Amino acid sequence: MHKLGVITTLLGLILSAVGLIVGFWEMLRGSGNAQVWLSLVPLGFVGLMLGVVLTQLSDRK
Repeated sequence: MHKLGVITTLLGLILSAVGLIVGFWEMLRGSGNAQVWLSLVPLGFVGLMLGVVLTQLSDRK
């Protein structure tokens, strides 16, 4: 369960970072896809929090 938590944390962090960077870049360019990219940020945050919870609840010693 610890390994799953670490993987989920990293994926959530990457998803949030990519969503922010690409979303704001698309918004500055005036593209309509900015909303799609920025909507990845809350999903990444949920993945990040889920990964942290899974990591903390694991019995790794």
